[in-house]
Parts: sequence; structure tokens; C-alpha cells
Amino acid sequence: TKIGVAGTCVFGNLFTALVTGVLLAIGNMAATDLAFGFFVFVMYAGFPFTVFSQLTTGPMLDVIAPEDKIGFVQGLNNSSMSFGMAIAPWAFGILADYTSSNISIITGIAFSILAAVINAILVWHPLMGRPKPKVPAPKKRFAHEDEELVNKILDGEFVDPELVFDINRDRGIHGKPALIPRVRPYSEEKDHLESLAEQVCAAAKFREDMYDRILNGIASNKSDPNNFDFSVEEVCEIMNSVRGNEEELMAQSFADLGAWMGEYLADNGYDPHTSSVLLKQMFMIAFPSISRELEFTPNNIEERLVKAKRVMAKYVRETREEPFTVTSVLGSGPAIFYS
Repeated sequence: TKIGVAGTCVFGNLFTALVTGVLLAIGNMAATDLAFGFFVFVMYAGFPFTVFSQLTTGPMLDVIAPEDKIGFVQGLNNSSMSFGMAIAPWAFGILADYTSSNISIITGIAFSILAAVINAILVWHPLMGRPKPKVPAPKKRFAHEDEELVNKILDGEFVDPELVFDINRDRGIHGKPALIPRVRPYSEEKDHLESLAEQVCAAAKFREDMYDRILNGIASNKSDPNNFDFSVEEVCEIMNSVRGNEEELMAQSFADLGAWMGEYLADNGYDPHTSSVLLKQMFMIAFPSISRELEFTPNNIEERLVKAKRVMAKYVRETREEPFTVTSVLGSGPAIFYS
């Protein structure tokens, strides 16, 4: 994963040349117990690394071979390696007889270096070089998903909540996590806060209606075709899949969202550095606890959905009854307490 299959092959070639050269040097030393000990140590400690060049030929051929010829190509590869291992000792033995053992071994070292030079060219091949980091599922588009829509969601743009729901619901049904949007920095949005805030009513209303549909679907036990045709266990499984378990991405999103809120407060007269305790209290009132349990279960799902629906209903009601401001979302209106 660090240097790719071609790079690993080159490393194996060079390490083979190095180990062989060190063994040759030790072999030409005076015969002593110490020299023998060094020879045995280098031979057995270095041997596992010399096989890298052999182990990587298979994956390299898989990359370039046609899909319907992979077995044939791998068969030729194994046959050629077996043929070489059968002929090479005999050929080097004859060379040693006509010249010397040292020349025969040096020739082998030269072949290893030549192989490294040839294989080094493949390091720049896009499929044989260092592999690109794998894009986690919450940050990539699957083949059947609309590319433009997914890119907008991932970039943190406002997208019709129902379109987002359709994508994430389909992902959950197939055991995939929901898309995780980029949290745009406050500096990108500070001049468009009213536009951002105006969208909360539609988003909250959709969430409220969605929770109703899920609750009705659970209550109907798969008998109501107008709601979710899933059992409570299936709904829990879908919602847990949607939440995902990409801890690193989740932590980054939490940190980015916290930074956004801190910068907003500082930029709008709240002085969070001197009023942190009060602001935490206000924050808890604006966002009362829905659940301390991470996973949805048949025992907690209805309670969680009812509480979440109440929070959404609060914002729908307030944004309809009075002109909307961003600060009204972060703490205006009566507190909601759950028993």
C-alpha cells in the first residue's frame, strides 16, 4: 500500500542483489566461526525479503491481463517461473565451471539489478504504482446515483431534503452509510446566512413528516403501503447503516461543525470566549437530548423518533409564526423538556 506492487517488486530485486552480494563478501572471508554465524544470519534473515519480487508478479499480471485470460496468463507465469528455477541452477553451475563461483554469483547479482531497472519503469504505471487512498463510502458516489446531485450534497450545498432522503434511504436498504456532506467553513457562508436560514423550515418540515411516516410504518407492521414497508427490526437496521461507522469522518465533521458555530457566535456579538458556560446552557435548551444511545433498537426507536419530531416541529412552528432570523433557531422560544 505504500509503494505499490511494482515498487515492491523493485525492492525485492534490489534486496536480492544486496543479500547475495553480502553473502558473497562473507564467503570470501577467512573461514571462522564468526564468519559462518554472519553467513547463516544474513541468509535466513534476508531470504524472506527476496521473495517479494516473485510474489508481486501475480498481482501485476492481473492488472494487465484481459479478464477472460487471467487464469491462462497466471498459468504461463507459474510455468515460466518453475522453468527458470529448474534451469537457472544448472546454467549458473556451468558458468561457474567455465569461470569461477564468484563470477557466477556476480552474474546473478547483475541479473537482479537489471530486473530492478526494468521493473522500475512500471512504478509509473497508474495501476501498478502506489495505490490511491480508498474513498470511504460516505464520500463517494455509487454507480446508480446521480453524479451532479451527489456532488452537490457532498459539497455541502442545500439540496431538496426529499432527494437527499431518497439517496440515503436506498443506501441504508443496501447496508451502505449515508453521504456525509462537507461542512463548509463559516467564512464561506457568513455573507449568505439569511439564505441558509430560510431553508430550515422546509428541511425541518420534511424531517417531521419523515418521522411520522416511519412511526406510522412501524405501527402498521408492514401493512400500510403508503408508508415504509419494513418491520421495526428492518427500520433499525436501515437507520444504523445510514448512520455509518466511519469514526474518522464523523470526528472531522463534528470538529468542523463546532468550529462553524464558534466562529458564528464570535462574529455575531456573543463573545463565546467569555460566555462559554451560558452558551452551552442555551445550546442544550435549543437542542435537547434525543438519546444517549448510538444505535437504533426496537426498544428505543419510537421514543427517539417522537423526540426528534418534536424538535423539528418546534422550528417549523416558530419559523411560520414570526420572521426568521438565524439566532431564533439557536435559542428563541420556550424550552423543550422530555420526561
